[in-house]
Amino acid sequence: MNIDIAIVGRGMIGAAAARHLAEAGRSVALIGPDEPSDPRGYQGPFASHHDEGRITRIAGRDEVWTELAARSIGRYSDIAARSGIDFHFARGMVAAYPDAPDWVTRAAAWGSEARIVDPDWLRTNTGIAIDYGMPLMYEPAPAGHVNPLRLVAAQSMLTDLAGGSVIRDAVTSIRRTATGFEVDGQWGTLTAARILVTTGAFGADLFEFQLDVERRPRTILRAELADDGRIPSLIAMEPPDDRVHEIYWVPPVRYPDGSVCIKIGGNLREFEPLEPEQLTDWFHTDGDPIEIDSLEHNLRSLLPDCSFGAINTAPCVITGTESGHPYIGWVDDGVAVALAGNGSAAKSSDELGRIAAGLFRESGWDSGIDASVFAPRIR
Repeated sequence: MNIDIAIVGRGMIGAAAARHLAEAGRSVALIGPDEPSDPRGYQGPFASHHDEGRITRIAGRDEVWTELAARSIGRYSDIAARSGIDFHFARGMVAAYPDAPDWVTRAAAWGSEARIVDPDWLRTNTGIAIDYGMPLMYEPAPAGHVNPLRLVAAQSMLTDLAGGSVIRDAVTSIRRTATGFEVDGQWGTLTAARILVTTGAFGADLFEFQLDVERRPRTILRAELADDGRIPSLIAMEPPDDRVHEIYWVPPVRYPDGSVCIKIGGNLREFEPLEPEQLTDWFHTDGDPIEIDSLEHNLRSLLPDCSFGAINTAPCVITGTESGHPYIGWVDDGVAVALAGNGSAAKSSDELGRIAAGLFRESGWDSGIDASVFAPRIR
Protein backbone atom coordinates (compact mmCIF):
# COMPACT_ATOMS: atom_id res chain seq x y z
CA MET A 1 0.00 0.00 0.00
CA ASN A 2 1.38 3.42 -1.00
CA ILE A 3 -0.13 6.45 0.68
CA ASP A 4 0.64 10.07 1.37
CA ILE A 5 0.13 10.21 5.15
CA ALA A 6 0.32 7.45 7.76
CA ILE A 7 -1.23 8.36 11.10
CA VAL A 8 0.37 6.31 13.86
CA GLY A 9 -2.06 6.15 16.79
CA ARG A 10 -5.81 5.54 16.45
CA GLY A 11 -6.90 7.56 19.45
CA MET A 12 -9.21 10.54 19.56
CA ILE A 13 -6.78 13.04 18.02
CA GLY A 14 -5.43 10.61 15.42
CA ALA A 15 -8.89 9.45 14.34
CA ALA A 16 -10.05 13.07 14.02
CA ALA A 17 -7.00 14.01 11.93
CA ALA A 18 -7.58 11.02 9.66
CA ARG A 19 -11.20 12.03 9.07
CA HIS A 20 -10.31 15.61 8.19
CA LEU A 21 -7.53 14.50 5.85
CA ALA A 22 -9.60 11.79 4.14
CA GLU A 23 -12.57 14.11 3.66
CA ALA A 24 -10.18 16.63 2.08
CA GLY A 25 -9.27 13.98 -0.47
CA ARG A 26 -5.89 13.01 0.96
CA SER A 27 -4.49 9.48 0.81
CA VAL A 28 -4.31 8.46 4.47
CA ALA A 29 -4.00 5.36 6.67
CA LEU A 30 -5.09 5.45 10.32
CA ILE A 31 -3.22 2.80 12.31
CA GLY A 32 -3.74 1.65 15.89
CA PRO A 33 -5.07 -1.29 17.92
CA ASP A 34 -8.44 -1.81 19.54
CA GLU A 35 -8.83 -2.10 23.30
CA PRO A 36 -7.18 -5.28 24.64
CA SER A 37 -9.64 -7.88 25.97
CA ASP A 38 -7.17 -8.83 28.74
CA PRO A 39 -5.05 -5.82 29.81
CA ARG A 40 -3.06 -7.95 32.27
CA GLY A 41 -1.69 -10.14 29.52
CA TYR A 42 -1.25 -7.36 26.96
CA GLN A 43 2.17 -5.83 26.34
CA GLY A 44 1.01 -2.56 24.79
CA PRO A 45 0.57 -0.10 23.39
CA PHE A 46 -2.17 1.07 25.73
CA ALA A 47 -4.33 4.15 25.28
CA SER A 48 -6.02 6.70 27.49
CA HIS A 49 -9.32 6.57 25.57
CA HIS A 50 -10.24 2.96 26.46
CA ASP A 51 -13.12 3.80 28.77
CA GLU A 52 -16.78 4.80 28.60
CA GLY A 53 -16.68 8.45 29.62
CA ARG A 54 -14.77 11.72 29.27
CA ILE A 55 -15.96 15.15 30.37
CA THR A 56 -16.98 17.65 27.71
CA ARG A 57 -17.57 21.35 28.24
CA ILE A 58 -16.98 24.69 26.54
CA ALA A 59 -15.63 26.47 29.63
CA GLY A 60 -11.87 25.93 29.83
CA ARG A 61 -8.89 26.77 31.98
CA ASP A 62 -7.71 29.35 29.45
CA GLU A 63 -8.77 30.88 26.16
CA VAL A 64 -6.97 28.25 24.08
CA TRP A 65 -8.74 25.26 25.65
CA THR A 66 -12.07 27.10 25.54
CA GLU A 67 -11.77 27.78 21.81
CA LEU A 68 -10.62 24.23 21.04
CA ALA A 69 -13.56 22.76 22.95
CA ALA A 70 -16.17 25.08 21.47
CA ARG A 71 -15.08 24.32 17.91
CA SER A 72 -15.05 20.57 18.54
CA ILE A 73 -18.41 20.47 20.32
CA GLY A 74 -19.92 22.42 17.44
CA ARG A 75 -19.18 19.46 15.15
CA TYR A 76 -20.38 16.66 17.45
CA SER A 77 -23.86 16.47 15.93
CA ASP A 78 -22.54 16.31 12.36
CA ILE A 79 -20.10 13.52 13.22
CA ALA A 80 -22.82 11.54 14.99
CA ALA A 81 -25.40 12.06 12.24
CA ARG A 82 -23.13 11.04 9.37
CA SER A 83 -21.61 8.06 11.17
CA GLY A 84 -24.81 6.89 12.85
CA ILE A 85 -22.86 6.56 16.14
CA ASP A 86 -24.03 8.55 19.16
CA PHE A 87 -21.25 9.49 21.57
CA HIS A 88 -22.30 12.77 23.26
CA PHE A 89 -24.43 12.95 26.41
CA ALA A 90 -25.46 16.43 27.62
CA ARG A 91 -25.61 16.13 31.42
CA GLY A 92 -24.12 19.49 32.39
CA MET A 93 -20.86 20.14 34.25
CA VAL A 94 -19.78 21.70 37.55
CA ALA A 95 -16.38 23.32 38.12
CA ALA A 96 -15.16 24.33 41.59
CA TYR A 97 -12.15 26.60 41.06
CA PRO A 98 -10.91 29.92 42.50
CA ASP A 99 -11.17 31.55 39.07
CA ALA A 100 -14.53 30.00 38.09
CA PRO A 101 -15.98 33.45 37.22
CA ASP A 102 -13.28 33.80 34.55
CA TRP A 103 -14.30 30.43 33.11
CA VAL A 104 -17.85 31.76 32.76
CA THR A 105 -16.64 34.87 30.91
CA ARG A 106 -14.51 32.87 28.48
CA ALA A 107 -17.27 30.36 27.80
CA ALA A 108 -19.89 33.07 27.20
CA ALA A 109 -17.87 34.35 24.26
CA TRP A 110 -18.52 30.97 22.57
CA GLY A 111 -22.23 30.80 23.31
CA SER A 112 -22.13 28.86 26.58
CA GLU A 113 -24.79 29.52 29.22
CA ALA A 114 -22.39 28.76 32.07
CA ARG A 115 -23.11 30.64 35.29
CA ILE A 116 -21.98 30.92 38.90
CA VAL A 117 -24.18 29.02 41.39
CA ASP A 118 -24.20 28.74 45.17
CA PRO A 119 -23.70 25.60 47.30
CA ASP A 120 -27.42 25.36 48.18
CA TRP A 121 -28.44 25.38 44.52
CA LEU A 122 -25.83 22.75 43.77
CA ARG A 123 -26.90 20.43 46.60
CA THR A 124 -30.61 20.78 45.80
CA ASN A 125 -30.31 20.27 42.06
CA THR A 126 -27.45 17.80 41.74
CA GLY A 127 -26.88 16.22 45.16
CA ILE A 128 -23.29 17.46 45.20
CA ALA A 129 -22.14 18.87 48.54
CA ILE A 130 -19.41 21.48 48.00
CA ASP A 131 -19.37 24.13 50.70
CA TYR A 132 -15.73 24.94 51.36
CA GLY A 133 -15.56 28.45 49.96
CA MET A 134 -14.70 27.58 46.36
CA PRO A 135 -16.55 29.51 43.59
CA LEU A 136 -18.87 27.18 41.71
CA MET A 137 -19.67 27.23 38.00
CA TYR A 138 -22.47 25.25 36.37
CA GLU A 139 -22.51 24.81 32.59
CA PRO A 140 -25.64 23.24 31.09
CA ALA A 141 -25.85 21.45 27.73
CA PRO A 142 -23.86 20.85 25.63
CA ALA A 143 -21.58 20.21 28.62
CA GLY A 144 -21.67 16.66 29.92
CA HIS A 145 -19.60 13.74 28.70
CA VAL A 146 -18.60 11.80 25.60
CA ASN A 147 -17.95 8.11 25.11
CA PRO A 148 -14.39 8.15 23.73
CA LEU A 149 -14.57 4.65 22.27
CA ARG A 150 -17.70 5.55 20.32
CA LEU A 151 -16.17 8.86 19.21
CA VAL A 152 -13.11 7.06 17.84
CA ALA A 153 -15.42 4.55 16.14
CA ALA A 154 -17.39 7.38 14.53
CA GLN A 155 -14.26 9.16 13.30
CA SER A 156 -12.82 5.87 12.02
CA MET A 157 -16.03 5.06 10.14
CA LEU A 158 -16.09 8.46 8.46
CA THR A 159 -12.42 8.09 7.56
CA ASP A 160 -13.23 4.78 5.88
CA LEU A 161 -16.27 6.21 4.10
CA ALA A 162 -14.12 9.05 2.74
CA GLY A 163 -11.65 6.59 1.23
CA GLY A 164 -9.06 6.40 3.98
CA SER A 165 -7.66 3.12 5.26
CA VAL A 166 -8.21 2.05 8.88
CA ILE A 167 -5.79 -0.55 10.27
CA ARG A 168 -6.84 -1.87 13.69
CA ASP A 169 -3.45 -3.03 14.90
CA ALA A 170 -0.23 -1.58 16.26
CA VAL A 171 2.80 -0.28 14.40
CA THR A 172 5.93 -2.22 15.33
CA SER A 173 8.61 -0.32 13.39
CA ILE A 174 9.14 2.65 11.08
CA ARG A 175 12.03 2.90 8.62
CA ARG A 176 13.05 5.95 6.64
CA THR A 177 13.54 5.37 2.90
CA ALA A 178 14.72 7.51 -0.01
CA THR A 179 11.14 8.57 -0.73
CA GLY A 180 9.52 8.53 2.70
CA PHE A 181 8.86 5.78 5.21
CA GLU A 182 8.08 2.08 5.51
CA VAL A 183 5.61 1.38 8.31
CA ASP A 184 5.44 -2.19 9.60
CA GLY A 185 3.11 -4.20 11.82
CA GLN A 186 1.63 -7.66 12.23
CA TRP A 187 -0.77 -6.58 9.48
CA GLY A 188 2.05 -6.07 6.92
CA THR A 189 3.91 -3.08 5.48
CA LEU A 190 2.88 0.17 3.85
CA THR A 191 4.89 3.03 2.40
CA ALA A 192 4.07 6.63 3.28
CA ALA A 193 5.47 9.93 2.13
CA ARG A 194 4.89 11.51 5.54
CA ILE A 195 3.87 10.51 9.05
CA LEU A 196 1.67 12.04 11.75
CA VAL A 197 2.38 10.65 15.22
CA THR A 198 -0.61 10.64 17.59
CA THR A 199 0.48 7.89 19.97
CA GLY A 200 0.17 9.65 23.32
CA ALA A 201 2.37 8.15 26.04
CA PHE A 202 3.52 5.22 23.88
CA GLY A 203 5.53 5.18 20.67
CA ALA A 204 8.82 6.64 21.94
CA ASP A 205 10.71 3.60 20.67
CA LEU A 206 9.53 4.11 17.08
CA PHE A 207 11.53 7.29 16.46
CA GLU A 208 14.98 8.74 17.05
CA PHE A 209 13.65 11.99 18.50
CA GLN A 210 12.36 12.14 22.07
CA LEU A 211 9.66 14.67 22.87
CA ASP A 212 9.86 16.66 26.09
CA VAL A 213 6.75 15.16 27.70
CA GLU A 214 5.91 13.93 31.18
CA ARG A 215 4.09 10.61 31.47
CA ARG A 216 2.01 11.05 34.62
CA PRO A 217 0.59 7.93 36.29
CA ARG A 218 -3.03 8.32 37.32
CA THR A 219 -5.65 6.04 38.84
CA ILE A 220 -9.37 5.90 38.14
CA LEU A 221 -11.98 4.51 40.52
CA ARG A 222 -15.37 3.27 39.35
CA ALA A 223 -18.18 2.82 41.88
CA GLU A 224 -21.54 1.28 41.05
CA LEU A 225 -24.27 3.87 41.45
CA ALA A 226 -27.86 3.95 40.24
CA ASP A 227 -28.35 6.83 37.82
CA ASP A 228 -31.09 9.26 38.89
CA GLY A 229 -30.22 11.69 36.09
CA ARG A 230 -29.23 14.52 38.42
CA ILE A 231 -25.46 14.14 38.74
CA PRO A 232 -23.49 16.20 36.18
CA SER A 233 -19.83 15.92 35.27
CA LEU A 234 -17.51 17.59 37.77
CA ILE A 235 -14.01 18.99 38.11
CA ALA A 236 -12.91 20.44 41.44
CA MET A 237 -9.78 21.89 42.97
CA GLU A 238 -8.77 21.23 46.58
CA PRO A 239 -11.41 18.55 47.37
CA PRO A 240 -12.14 17.42 50.97
CA ASP A 241 -9.45 14.71 50.99
CA ASP A 242 -6.41 16.77 50.05
CA ARG A 243 -4.05 13.93 49.18
CA VAL A 244 -5.19 14.80 45.66
CA HIS A 245 -5.26 18.48 44.79
CA GLU A 246 -7.76 18.15 41.93
CA ILE A 247 -10.46 15.65 41.00
CA TYR A 248 -12.91 14.98 38.20
CA TRP A 249 -15.76 12.60 37.70
CA VAL A 250 -18.00 11.39 34.89
CA PRO A 251 -21.68 10.76 35.78
CA PRO A 252 -22.93 7.18 36.05
CA VAL A 253 -22.63 5.40 32.71
CA ARG A 254 -23.18 1.81 31.65
CA TYR A 255 -20.07 -0.33 31.16
CA PRO A 256 -19.74 -3.37 28.88
CA ASP A 257 -20.27 -5.77 31.80
CA GLY A 258 -23.72 -4.22 32.39
CA SER A 259 -22.77 -2.29 35.53
CA VAL A 260 -23.65 1.41 35.91
CA CYS A 261 -20.75 3.27 37.53
CA ILE A 262 -19.61 6.76 38.33
CA LYS A 263 -15.92 7.24 37.49
CA ILE A 264 -13.64 9.50 39.52
CA GLY A 265 -10.00 10.39 39.03
CA GLY A 266 -7.59 13.03 40.21
CA ASN A 267 -4.10 14.40 40.48
CA LEU A 268 -1.92 13.25 43.35
CA ARG A 269 0.13 15.99 44.96
CA GLU A 270 3.28 13.86 44.73
CA PHE A 271 4.08 11.34 42.01
CA GLU A 272 7.00 10.03 39.98
CA PRO A 273 6.69 10.40 36.19
CA LEU A 274 7.01 7.21 34.20
CA GLU A 275 9.70 6.42 31.68
CA PRO A 276 8.58 4.67 28.45
CA GLU A 277 9.89 1.30 29.61
CA GLN A 278 7.75 1.52 32.79
CA LEU A 279 4.41 2.07 31.04
CA THR A 280 3.37 -1.53 30.42
CA ASP A 281 4.13 -2.60 33.99
CA TRP A 282 2.05 0.33 35.28
CA PHE A 283 -0.92 -0.66 33.10
CA HIS A 284 -0.78 -4.16 34.60
CA THR A 285 -1.50 -2.79 38.12
CA ASP A 286 -4.74 -1.68 39.83
CA GLY A 287 -3.41 1.85 40.30
CA ASP A 288 -1.95 3.72 43.27
CA PRO A 289 -3.40 2.66 46.67
CA ILE A 290 -3.05 6.16 48.18
CA GLU A 291 -4.85 7.68 45.23
CA ILE A 292 -7.56 5.02 45.40
CA ASP A 293 -8.22 5.71 49.08
CA SER A 294 -8.32 9.46 48.54
CA LEU A 295 -10.66 9.20 45.55
CA GLU A 296 -13.12 7.03 47.45
CA HIS A 297 -13.16 9.45 50.40
CA ASN A 298 -13.78 12.38 48.08
CA LEU A 299 -16.56 10.58 46.25
CA ARG A 300 -18.40 9.75 49.47
CA SER A 301 -17.85 13.26 50.89
CA LEU A 302 -19.13 15.08 47.83
CA LEU A 303 -22.13 12.78 47.24
CA PRO A 304 -23.21 12.12 50.86
CA ASP A 305 -26.74 10.99 49.94
CA CYS A 306 -25.63 8.31 47.49
CA SER A 307 -25.37 4.59 48.18
CA PHE A 308 -22.45 3.07 46.29
CA GLY A 309 -22.05 -0.54 45.27
CA ALA A 310 -18.98 -2.46 44.13
CA ILE A 311 -15.79 -0.53 43.47
CA ASN A 312 -13.06 -1.30 40.96
CA THR A 313 -9.95 0.61 39.93
CA ALA A 314 -7.61 0.88 36.96
CA PRO A 315 -4.41 2.67 35.98
CA CYS A 316 -4.22 5.51 33.48
CA VAL A 317 -1.51 7.79 32.11
CA ILE A 318 -1.71 11.47 31.23
CA THR A 319 0.85 12.79 28.75
CA GLY A 320 1.69 16.33 29.83
CA THR A 321 3.74 19.26 28.61
CA GLU A 322 5.27 22.22 30.42
CA SER A 323 2.93 24.61 28.59
CA GLY A 324 -0.19 22.64 29.47
CA HIS A 325 -1.14 22.55 25.77
CA PRO A 326 -0.74 19.74 23.23
CA TYR A 327 2.13 19.45 20.79
CA ILE A 328 1.09 19.92 17.15
CA GLY A 329 3.84 20.51 14.62
CA TRP A 330 6.77 19.16 12.63
CA VAL A 331 9.59 17.47 14.56
CA ASP A 332 11.64 15.88 11.78
CA ASP A 333 11.80 15.73 8.02
CA GLY A 334 8.41 14.31 7.00
CA VAL A 335 7.32 13.65 10.60
CA ALA A 336 4.72 15.69 12.49
CA VAL A 337 3.15 15.08 15.90
CA ALA A 338 -0.23 15.78 17.48
CA LEU A 339 -0.23 14.47 21.04
CA ALA A 340 0.13 15.25 24.76
CA GLY A 341 -3.42 16.15 25.69
CA ASN A 342 -2.58 17.09 29.30
CA GLY A 343 -5.70 15.27 30.47
CA SER A 344 -7.97 17.75 28.66
CA ALA A 345 -7.96 16.71 24.99
CA ALA A 346 -10.95 14.35 24.71
CA LYS A 347 -13.59 17.05 24.43
CA SER A 348 -11.41 19.03 22.00
CA SER A 349 -10.06 16.14 19.94
CA ASP A 350 -11.87 16.93 16.70
CA GLU A 351 -10.45 20.45 16.54
CA LEU A 352 -6.99 19.22 17.54
CA GLY A 353 -7.20 16.67 14.73
CA ARG A 354 -8.35 19.35 12.29
CA ILE A 355 -5.40 21.57 13.21
CA ALA A 356 -3.01 18.63 12.82
CA ALA A 357 -4.49 17.82 9.40
CA GLY A 358 -3.71 21.40 8.40
CA LEU A 359 0.01 20.69 8.70
CA PHE A 360 -0.30 18.64 5.51
CA ARG A 361 -2.15 21.25 3.47
CA GLU A 362 -0.35 23.51 1.02
CA SER A 363 -1.98 26.50 2.70
CA GLY A 364 -0.30 25.49 5.96
CA TRP A 365 -1.41 26.35 9.49
CA ASP A 366 -5.15 26.96 9.80
CA SER A 367 -6.16 27.39 13.41
CA GLY A 368 -6.84 30.95 14.51
CA ILE A 369 -4.48 30.13 17.40
CA ASP A 370 -0.81 31.02 17.14
CA ALA A 371 1.21 27.95 16.14
CA SER A 372 3.75 28.68 18.88
CA VAL A 373 1.15 27.65 21.48
CA PHE A 374 1.48 24.06 20.23
CA ALA A 375 5.16 24.05 19.27
CA PRO A 376 6.71 20.62 20.05
CA ARG A 377 9.76 20.53 22.28
CA ILE A 378 12.46 17.90 21.87
CA ARG A 379 14.44 16.63 24.86
